[in-house]
Amino acid sequence: MRARSPRVGFPLISLASLAESALVRRNTRGTKYAIAGAGLDSMAFKASHKVGLALVLCYLVAWLDRMAISMTIPSIQRELGVGARETGWMVSAFFLGYALFQIPGGTLADRIGPRRVILAALAWWSVFTALTGQVAGLASMLGTRFLFGIGEGVFPASVWKVLGNWFTKKNRATANALVISSIALGPALTPWVLRPILARWGWRSCFLFLGAMGVVCVLVAHRFIASSIREARAVPAEELAEYEADERSQAANAEGTIQTSSLGGLLRVPIVWVLFLVALVANVAMYGWLTWLPTYLEKVRGLDLKGMTVGASLPFVFGTIGCVLGGWVSDRFFRGRRKYLIVACLVLGGLCLFAFTRVQDKTMYMVAQCAAGFLLFMGSAAIWALPMILLPTRLMGAGSGFINTGGQIGGVLSGVLIGGYVSYRGENYAAGFELMLGALAVAALLVLVGIHESALPRSPEPAR
Repeated sequence: MRARSPRVGFPLISLASLAESALVRRNTRGTKYAIAGAGLDSMAFKASHKVGLALVLCYLVAWLDRMAISMTIPSIQRELGVGARETGWMVSAFFLGYALFQIPGGTLADRIGPRRVILAALAWWSVFTALTGQVAGLASMLGTRFLFGIGEGVFPASVWKVLGNWFTKKNRATANALVISSIALGPALTPWVLRPILARWGWRSCFLFLGAMGVVCVLVAHRFIASSIREARAVPAEELAEYEADERSQAANAEGTIQTSSLGGLLRVPIVWVLFLVALVANVAMYGWLTWLPTYLEKVRGLDLKGMTVGASLPFVFGTIGCVLGGWVSDRFFRGRRKYLIVACLVLGGLCLFAFTRVQDKTMYMVAQCAAGFLLFMGSAAIWALPMILLPTRLMGAGSGFINTGGQIGGVLSGVLIGGYVSYRGENYAAGFELMLGALAVAALLVLVGIHESALPRSPEPAR
């Protein structure tokens, strides 16, 4: 096998790896790979890479589905005759269903396996994405968004369970960052994907299109995602041996893991509650920005649909880069002291977001917003590195679901608080950023004061 980095084993898949993978064909026994042509490494394109890319695709479509409401808010407001307050309700209806089903989804993933939960979630939310394009008024919109939220709610913890079962602590944060980079890539692509549909066929067609994309995700997930590397068929023996060696490596055991065998035990650990609160407060800012940015650019900055497409997507392109780098940097340079990376990113990103709301020059406010996107999503990757490292793998579903419940409560509060505050300030959409900046400051303080990584014993994970 080719030499491996001593620190990080799941990087971005290089163009060279992709070129090699094009030459890979599976033999009739299904357990090894043969290479057409010169004797290239049989590990050129790992089974774990395929799982990772399948998860990226599914998470990306989940975020396209979720961000479609932000892109179409102006059109929905005009057709349904609703204002900022009612729009906030629509946003919060999704997050209510999403938050309520984080822990049930994670618990199911722990008990019956994440593959089954992921397939059911993809099918469920694709149906309700399509039905969003058929609503007749505010009431049916609220009901549909709530049911859509339930389907997406069981998904994230199942994804983290898969990552916990396919990647060791040596490179798990890096793998996770690549997957959750979809949180930024989805908003970056949403305007470009939906603007032509929105301009030609209207907002309802956007949701029908995304529902069809969900069907594609079901097929991809069924083909490539297995619950764990040990359960998957056709994993090369070399790859499984590499995984087991990484699991025993110094890097994989350099940081502590919570030593408990039940969700109740996790809930008695203070750091788990700190992560719950950090996710809650940070998401007030992050989801506020994701949701209200297109409307802000139209109503405050005066951008048309084309200008809004660029203005609402470019910061999240930089956010995608920041998110991927955040996981890699966290794994490589901040083992055991990841909180300092988080605090730096939240503080500097908040300052850039503040500058975005104050600068009038178009070039400068876009530079400020792109810098904010890069830093805040790097911070998000570093935040989510902590549960991936600290939670025992056998409880990764329920534990990550609990922490993400906090994040989604933040999403619910974000829609209600920011929508209400904007309405209170006379439909002043710029005012919403004041709440977002305050939330970022509180999140940074919680991380600085409440996270003590060195307090956990540096010992192997509990038995699965």
